[in-house]
Amino acid sequence: MPATRTTHSIEPLTTPPATPKSQTCCKHASKKNAATSGSALNTSNPSTSRLLNHTRQTTDDWYKSSRTKKGYARYVKSGKKWVFEWAGAQMEPDAQSSTDELEGLALAFDLLSKNTPLALRLLTAFKCDHNGKGFATAEGIWSAFKDYFERVLGCQGEFWKYNAHTNEWEGNPVFEADYRVYYELLKNRENRTGTSTQALPMLPKDLKILFDYLDSPEGRKKFTLTQQLYFKVFASTAFNLWTRNDELINFVFKDLKLALVSDNGICYIEFRLIFRKTNKDPTKVQIYRIPYDPDHPKFDCYTHMTAWISHLQTLLRFGENTSRSGIENLIESIVNASELMNGRRGKFTTHCFRCGGAQYRFMWADHKWSLKAVKWWGGWSSSENVGTIMRYLLDELMTYEEGFSDIMMTDRTLECHETFMGTRNPSRIPQANSLDDVVQYWETGNVERGLMTPLKDWERVFDLKDYKSEAVKLSNAQFVYEEFSGKYGSSYDDFEAAFPGL
Repeated sequence: MPATRTTHSIEPLTTPPATPKSQTCCKHASKKNAATSGSALNTSNPSTSRLLNHTRQTTDDWYKSSRTKKGYARYVKSGKKWVFEWAGAQMEPDAQSSTDELEGLALAFDLLSKNTPLALRLLTAFKCDHNGKGFATAEGIWSAFKDYFERVLGCQGEFWKYNAHTNEWEGNPVFEADYRVYYELLKNRENRTGTSTQALPMLPKDLKILFDYLDSPEGRKKFTLTQQLYFKVFASTAFNLWTRNDELINFVFKDLKLALVSDNGICYIEFRLIFRKTNKDPTKVQIYRIPYDPDHPKFDCYTHMTAWISHLQTLLRFGENTSRSGIENLIESIVNASELMNGRRGKFTTHCFRCGGAQYRFMWADHKWSLKAVKWWGGWSSSENVGTIMRYLLDELMTYEEGFSDIMMTDRTLECHETFMGTRNPSRIPQANSLDDVVQYWETGNVERGLMTPLKDWERVFDLKDYKSEAVKLSNAQFVYEEFSGKYGSSYDDFEAAFPGL
């Protein structure tokens, strides 16, 4: 039976006897407040039940998301139905259980008793052992009934025991010892025998495969132009803003500003994000400015957003809003059609773009972000567990698919996150005061002047965008060296005759 609660009556507040002076003050106060309505007085002094109703309403609205509450309700409703029907079926003449025990099990989720954790264990066993469901089902049952016992039946505490003095059960049935052990064993079985369904981050290399497929003749034939452009703008935006899928599908046009230009002439678009998973305050707005990024066309949100808006303007009418299941089905269909998952284990979930964008900026981008910048951009609250953020950022390292077994092989191309010092960046080319300087810079470099990598290796070692500012110097040095060593056979006299005073 549920534990009974002792209620304490609240005595009405009384005022001390009024003195003559206070009576005079009261008269003036009564005249001043004569126009005050009775409803205002009721509002300023609400009853106990009204205040408690406020707390219950606030808890219902903000304790769990509506999606979570609906999922919990489905678990509890189906669990009650199953145990009632199962107990009724066991009351057949050939059943071995007693009638009283079965009646107790049938109502175990409505009236707390010794049968409640037993019924919970039977339900979990039916789902996970009899029907072959995974540990996710057991976890859903545990979470839903824990919340149900706490908020509906008033169970408190992480224990379950019988109080001989009150003849009542106390605590929460989900913490009963036998059920808890069974629950943990299901988790261990899943970890050891279950097929890996690791949630994968959507990284730039994955986006390239998907976008290239959509641009191919096969992709254009399989998916409409609207689907192609929508996926590109959704993926590039989610990758840059680190949004969850259900956050981005609710984004509205009024929170977007297009074709903006900074004081330095940089084109960008601006997003205003309000309601995120870690932010329920409508007054707390985070503004994100995404610039035009021609160096990374696959996740250039500026270009894809412009193309999508231009496409929308050509349509006579818009379709229905995309749901979470709709965007996930689109992602899954494009991933399957592009054969991105061939030879890989795992899946892309609702957090795939958020994880991929965070990991890219923290580990692989040309200009890596600090943890402080990552925390702000991701919208994580100040009280967020650091472990949650680190799982986002380091998950790819901890579960690296290829591993590091060939890291010592000379033919392995090292990523920047695999080395302690990162990768080398080109330096500025020192001033050349003589032909000897040009020859040295080209063949061996000059450590004393900061030229760590010989100029002849720059095109092989570095990307062109990394030394744009030195491209003219590099081209001049290459011309001089090739003329000297090639055409004039490294003859100083012949070169001097051809280029006097150079």
